Parts: sequence; structure tokens; C-alpha cells
Amino acid sequence: MAKVAVAAAPLPVVEELHFKSESAYLCLLVNRRIGLIRVIDFRSGALPAKRLFIQNVAKREGIEKVILLVEKDEVSSWTRVGFVREGTIPGFYKRSDGHLVGCVIGDRTASIEVNDEGQKLAERTVNAAKKNAREVPEVLTNVAIEVADETDALDARDGVWKKPNGALSGFDAFGREAERCFVSATAKKGKPVWISAEYQDCFGHALVETLRTPTDDLDVLGLTGGLRNLCEDLKERGIVSAFTFAPSDDIGIATAYVAAGFRKTGVLARGSHHNGERRDAILWTRKLANPGGEEVE
Repeated sequence: MAKVAVAAAPLPVVEELHFKSESAYLCLLVNRRIGLIRVIDFRSGALPAKRLFIQNVAKREGIEKVILLVEKDEVSSWTRVGFVREGTIPGFYKRSDGHLVGCVIGDRTASIEVNDEGQKLAERTVNAAKKNAREVPEVLTNVAIEVADETDALDARDGVWKKPNGALSGFDAFGREAERCFVSATAKKGKPVWISAEYQDCFGHALVETLRTPTDDLDVLGLTGGLRNLCEDLKERGIVSAFTFAPSDDIGIATAYVAAGFRKTGVLARGSHHNGERRDAILWTRKLANPGGEEVE
């Protein structure tokens, strides 16, 4: 009798992989949907063994982009093993900033950096966004905002990712043991815009994610209204710092983030997944409050 082949179980979208030795202890959060690895380092010092483990996992998974968020005094140890300092998140650790170091995994030890043209493109995007944001009203009476149910948000995600034109995020885990909330925002005569935030009370920071890029002005207005609402909610939860990543050439999404009070604090080489490819990304951040609880102007 012929043997029936048994299909292998599909790999999880996000998986934790660990590396532990006498001198190193890492957790790799591998996101197969957007092709990103976030490294969480539990033991200081960037040894070559850490870089080798990260590189081997990334190549095995076919993932180009790896990022870490570290304290300032750890930046130099990671740059010595081929990572690049790409941005800063004010208040990431409540009372201190988080410094983002990244690496594009390739055949060379040194990582690819954003070139001069890439930096200039990001600046042009930000400048255009600032100009456009002046036209966005302070009060968006024509935007309906709802606290969204997780099931509905993930259903919307699955629908967008069936044909991922414009898909940016999968609302997948970025950190460990974090909580998540969702918002749906719709401008009058527009389509729903889905936004989510993953937040950790112990650190006081939140990753804000937009499901897809805006396709028209109504999307931009909806996204702006949703982001403003979400940031107010995060402040009430005691979150002091919000951050996100978006393609560095997307003026529409940049306009929404500027109009919602975010600013550019970095540019990541191939830091965003969009339309099935990796592109340079702007790191957008917003300081919501100071550690003492007072709001930031």
C-alpha cells in the first residue's frame, strides 16, 4: 500500500527562538509575515556569537531585517559587530530613551545603511507631510471612531493580506507579554481604517500599527482621527511613549502621523514591509507624557 504523505504543520507567524550560553542570552522574535526579526538581549555585551546566531536564523528564515532596542551605553557594542544606529524612541524605557540599532542581513559583516538619497527622500516626505498637515482640522467632526473588537480587527487584517497591496502590518506580537487594543476610524464617505497599539505598562511604551497605507485623502483624515484618539487612550493607560514605522516615501501616511503629533526620529534601511517588498522606513515617535505623569505639549 502506498504511503500517504503527511503535510508539515505550518510555521507560526511569530515565533520566539532563544540562544543561551555562559556569556549570552538572546530571544529572537521572528515575524514571518512582514519579514522582521526583533532581538531582545537579556545579557549585555554584543559578542560575535550573538551576531552569528542572529545571522544564521535570519538566513534560514529568508529574513533581511533585524532590529534591537537598547540603552544608550549598549549601542557601541552592537555597532562593533555590524549593526547600525538608526533612530531613537524618546521615553521608551519611561525615564530613558530607547536606541534602535538595525542590520540588513547579507553576505557582508557590515550592514547596509540608508544612503544619502534615501535620507533626502525621507526628508522630502516629512516636509511634504508637514505642509499637508496644516490643512488637517484640529477637530475632525466628520470622522467616526470606534473601539474595535479584536476579532473584527483580525478579520479585517486577514482580508487585506489576501491581496496585500498596501498592507503594512499584521497586528502581530512585537514584544513579549504585551497587551493590545484596536481602533476603527472612518471618514465620512470613506473606508474604515484599522489601527492597533501593542503596549507594555512596565516600560510605558506602545508600538502603534496601521493595517494598510492610505489610498486617498479620506483615508488620511480617518487615520489622523484614529491616531489622535488612540494616543489619548494610551495616555489614560499610563503610556508615555508611542512609536511606529512607515515607508519613507509614503506622503499620505506621513501626513497622518504629523497631524497626530508624531515626528521623525530615525530612518531604517529596509525597515518597512510594503506590497511584498522591503523598503526604507521612517521611525515616527510621539512622547505622550513625562514619567511623572504630566502631559507633553
